[in-house]
Amino acid sequence: MQGIQMSPDIAREFSQQFHSFAAELSATDLQAFLEAATVVDMPAGRNLIRAKMPIDSVYMTLSGTFEILAEVNGTVRKINEVGPGQWLGEISLLSGDSRATATVLSLTAARVLRIKHQALEEIMSQDGELVVNLLQHFALMMSGRLHDMNDKLSALAKDSRLSGALPTVSLDQDKHLNDYWPVANPASASADLKATLLTLPGIENFSPKDINILARNATVTLYPPRHVFTYQKDRCDSIFLVLDGAVLMREKMPVSDTVEEKILNVGEWFSLTSLIPNMTAFETVTAPKQVLVASITRDDFNRISEESLAVTRFFLFMLVNELARKLQSTFAKMQAASPSNAVLPVHQLDWVSL
Repeated sequence: MQGIQMSPDIAREFSQQFHSFAAELSATDLQAFLEAATVVDMPAGRNLIRAKMPIDSVYMTLSGTFEILAEVNGTVRKINEVGPGQWLGEISLLSGDSRATATVLSLTAARVLRIKHQALEEIMSQDGELVVNLLQHFALMMSGRLHDMNDKLSALAKDSRLSGALPTVSLDQDKHLNDYWPVANPASASADLKATLLTLPGIENFSPKDINILARNATVTLYPPRHVFTYQKDRCDSIFLVLDGAVLMREKMPVSDTVEEKILNVGEWFSLTSLIPNMTAFETVTAPKQVLVASITRDDFNRISEESLAVTRFFLFMLVNELARKLQSTFAKMQAASPSNAVLPVHQLDWVSL
């Protein structure tokens, strides 16, 4: 592989192949993004990414075709082919997982743009329009992939139910009502929200202006026991932050027909996918006992995005991190549930490096 100098022709090619992202960037931001990249030309038959090996870069395909090879049910199989306009390897960065589970092999001569993780992290640490557009692009791209995967999981679940092999599991939250459970103190509702926000990771370095913007657009509510914040597979228009007490997050697994549970405590956010229009909730979230929660509607978030790039970046980064991890876990479930000869509906497997 040989790196070559960036040129106006490469910039035009990038804008054509990644039009939805490039169209949102100013000329200055586009130049800054491309300056962080290296152009790499590859002959046919070369590995761009190796399964189970560390990956330190993301790639954007400008030309050529790659095949994706991965292990499914103990057998290495060709999963898919990808071409121009496709990203490779970004989930390894966004999820914090540095190892790829797929081999990406060039079928033809190919040209890609390569950006080191460190360079991309530097871009995403800034508060400008570039990082917001990049994170929005990642969020929409990954939500589309999740939609495809969930459709496949639903089909696999239907096949399993028709076979009569799996029992039915109900979502019963009453069993937790007699368990020890942190209960919100009603006096907490009068506490200073800004002081609480400043104790949270990622917010402690916000400017006073940004803290004021975030607090002004949040609504604090003391919810009674058994309140339901989100229903799995239903749309929700708000994100939430636990301020006192705890909530119960439950996800019903479609193929195994089991339920995974997680307790969210003070300082934890949930329902971040509500920031994506028409995206449904991954889990059902309830309040077994009284809980104090701050909520931010999608309209609130839109106002925030007009006032503070720092707060907008904070939420978008949490969102893409959640989507990246969800892609990983969903693909793992598909690998486990798929017949050995099934074709998994992914466009590039390294998006879901496990």
